[in-house]
This record gives sequence, C-alpha cells and structure tokens, in this order.
Amino acid sequence: MKRTVTRTGLMAAAALGALLAGCTDGDKTPTTLPTSAAPASASASPSASPSAAAETPDQAKRHAIDAYLGFQTAFQKAGAAGDPEFPDLAKYGTGDALKLFTNGLKSAKTQGLLSRGEAVFHPKIASLSPPAAPTKASVQDCMDTSKTERYKADGGPYKDSPGGMRLVLADVERIGGEWKVTGIGIREVGSCKL
Repeated sequence: MKRTVTRTGLMAAAALGALLAGCTDGDKTPTTLPTSAAPASASASPSASPSAAAETPDQAKRHAIDAYLGFQTAFQKAGAAGDPEFPDLAKYGTGDALKLFTNGLKSAKTQGLLSRGEAVFHPKIASLSPPAAPTKASVQDCMDTSKTERYKADGGPYKDSPGGMRLVLADVERIGGEWKVTGIGIREVGSCKL
C-alpha cells in the first residue's frame, strides 16, 4: 500500500528541532507501548472501527495509515498554532509518541517558534500482527520536509536547518477500537530515498 499525501501547515517545523534530538537514535526502532495526519482524505476523521469486531488485514492497514497521517497532521497544525495541547494529538497518538511530539512543541513554544510549509508523506505498512486480525502495525515513511520551516513568531531572526527526505518509523496499535500511534522515530535529513 503506497500513498502520497501532501499536508500544509508545517511538519518538521515547530517542534522538529527539539523533536529530532529525541527521536533520531540512529538505527534504533521506535518503542511500542502496551496501550496520530489526517486520514488520506482532506479532512481528518477518526480512525476508530465502528465495532470491536476483528479487522481484516486490509482494514487494519488502512486504519493504521490513517492514524499515522492523522498524528502527523495534528502535529503540523499544533506547530503552526504554537499549541502543545492541540486536541487531535491525543486523538491519534498516545504513550511515548504523544509525549515526544508534545515535548517538542513545548520546546518550540518556549523558543517562540512556529512552523509553516508543506511536508509530503509516503507511508506504507512494514508489518502487521497478528496476521489474521491485526491489532498492531509498523508504518514506514519517507517524509519530505524540504518545504517546511520554523520561524520566530515575533518576526525576529531565526535560521532553521534545511529539511529533506527523512525516514520515519512508527508503531501503531488498535486500542479500545481506535488506531493510535504509540511510538515514532524520525531520522536525519537524507536517511531515505524514494
């Protein structure tokens, strides 16, 4: 499953500087906890299943990708608004992933930074488990942040690091009937190619 989705707002922006310091652990894979990028459509919608019934692998893939894109989009909107408490962050993410993005946004806010621009996502499912009725997924993305930037909200000078192609590894789980990002790692510029 391969989708290319362009999202406006920011990405790699607001919290990316602080965020990358916490999630570029070389080749370490994201952590998965026992316990969010709008869906592929233009508007964000919940990635919850209508019932607690088991999902097919195709449904699980779609919902996991939707949760990942929902989380990324929420992060972009939060960075553009300078809002670490942006409600959709918790709608699509939990655990370490939510903490990482929230802390990055808090750091950006403290520095007076906002985000703008477009990131391009190319998510695909790397794995699902269990195979018959998946409740966990690993998402791999080659995210392009070349058209995003952080800037000083007060108009003061700020030189952001250039964006580019970044490998993103995310753990997504079905928790209480909803798919949420539980772990995420974003690598340095140049860590992936399409």
